[in-house]
Amino acid sequence: MARSRRIIMGAAVGAVLALPAAAQEVVLKGVAAFQEGSIYAQKFEQYIKAVNEKGKGQIRIQYLGGAPKVMPLFDVGKNLKDGVIDIVTTSSAYYGNVLPEAEAMKLIEVPMAELRSNGGLAFLNKLHVDKANTEFLARFYNYERAHIFLNKEIAKPDFSGLKIRVTPMYRPMVEKLGGTGINSTPPEVYTMLERNTVDGYGWATRGIFDYSWQKVTKFRVDPGFYRPDITLLANHDTWAKKLNDAQRKLLLDLALEIENSTADVGLIEAELKKQTDAGIKTIKFSEADEQRYVKEAREAGWDVVKKISPDNAAKLRQYFVKE
Repeated sequence: MARSRRIIMGAAVGAVLALPAAAQEVVLKGVAAFQEGSIYAQKFEQYIKAVNEKGKGQIRIQYLGGAPKVMPLFDVGKNLKDGVIDIVTTSSAYYGNVLPEAEAMKLIEVPMAELRSNGGLAFLNKLHVDKANTEFLARFYNYERAHIFLNKEIAKPDFSGLKIRVTPMYRPMVEKLGGTGINSTPPEVYTMLERNTVDGYGWATRGIFDYSWQKVTKFRVDPGFYRPDITLLANHDTWAKKLNDAQRKLLLDLALEIENSTADVGLIEAELKKQTDAGIKTIKFSEADEQRYVKEAREAGWDVVKKISPDNAAKLRQYFVKE
């Protein structure tokens, strides 16, 4: 009896000692690769609020802010890989320095639900884990398109003689169509346009009002082409070693709620009207030129992926595109 009591007492003491560790709230450091409060940071900020409310007592995201205020834009992916931060929202245009295959992300043409079911996301996540020490959790924006905005009117898909502000996402397409790509961070774009340092820029359907670019923009080229990706990524070591199953489930479930939302469709329509009201005119090509424009953009993107990752390009295209 005395021995049994000692065993029970020992187990009870062990349980008490283990309790604080099990109940301890895990705090994740979060960063957006976008200006705080801007359109492309808003879903991450919404996500943080939901996690902190529903995960109270077990998990919390400490929002450090957005780039470039808290860290240089192109350091976000590296700092996530190194574990300096734990969870981020970013675009593949900004973390190709840690995952070259991120170049393919903008070329996804199938719904995310299909990518999750056809094995594509599992393959994509393996690349993230193996090369960038990150977990791909969700894609926050699914209905955007990339556009070229210009201050000079063109009649066909030819950027010859034009200087266009680019990120790695746009450069191959701009150069394939004869333009000169000039790298810059978003906060520099307004001044570049104002001073005619560039004739235009690549950007998604929404977001130009966050930087007041509508004041220095005359045209938007339609149709859009790539699907700009705004993703949610977590440091793999944090995900695999610091979180329990319940914490991982909470983070993923809330992320998928945002990924599966179709609310953006109406917002995009409203944005296009807002651009028209601001005086931005639409450039539309003939049907044949339009098809060529979209095809040239797609192939320029895949040409880059083939060069940087010949072993994985064909497999990614198989998952991402319905030929």
